[in-house]
Amino acid sequence: MSLAVALVAASLSVSCDTSSGGGGQPSPPPPHPQNLVATLEDEVRDAGGDQVSWATYWKLCWDGYPGAVGYQLQAVTSEGTSPRVQPHQEGRCFRLEVAKNTNRRELGLHKRDVMLALASGQLAYRVRAVLAGGRTSEWSPAAGVGETTATVR
Repeated sequence: MSLAVALVAASLSVSCDTSSGGGGQPSPPPPHPQNLVATLEDEVRDAGGDQVSWATYWKLCWDGYPGAVGYQLQAVTSEGTSPRVQPHQEGRCFRLEVAKNTNRRELGLHKRDVMLALASGQLAYRVRAVLAGGRTSEWSPAAGVGETTATVR
C-alpha cells in the first residue's frame, strides 16, 4: 500500500506539458551554471638585481544563471567533496593563486608547469547559483584548478 501511495504522490508532483509547441511558456532554467571557462593569469614583477617574483592565478568564470542573487563554490579534492561551501559571492568569476616563485630572471616562470600539474591533480571547484529565498541550483561539473578549458558544461 505504501508503494502505491508513493507512486501516486510522485505522479502528482510531475507536471506534464501536453500542448503542442509548448504554449509559449518560458523554458526551465538549466540545472546549474553553464559555460564554465578556466584561464591562467600571470603577474610578474621585478624583485631587484637579476630576480623576478611571479604568481600564476587560476580564474574560473561562468554564465549568469537566471534569477541568481549570487553564487557558491565548493572544493573537490582527491579525497572527496569538502563539506564547506565558499561564502556567497556576487560576481561570476573566482580567482585563486596556484603557483608562485622568486627566481633569476633568465629562468622565466621557473617550475610553473610542475606547480600547476600538482594543483590540477589535487583540487577542483564546482559552482552553483544562489536564488532568492536561499534556494540553490544543482552543482556544476568540477573544473580542475590549474587547468585551462575551452568550456566545461
